[in-house]
Amino acid sequence: MSRIIESVMNNIREHMMIYIAIWIIVLLLDIYYVWFYE
Repeated sequence: MSRIIESVMNNIREHMMIYIAIWIIVLLLDIYYVWFYE
């Protein structure tokens, strides 16, 4: 069981930058949408 958790944690660490980049893109699109349509 701990081996599964360990592999999941490693996977999260490896892909953290991708997740952050997606989050930033989503935030920028959201800010642009609010600024453009209000």
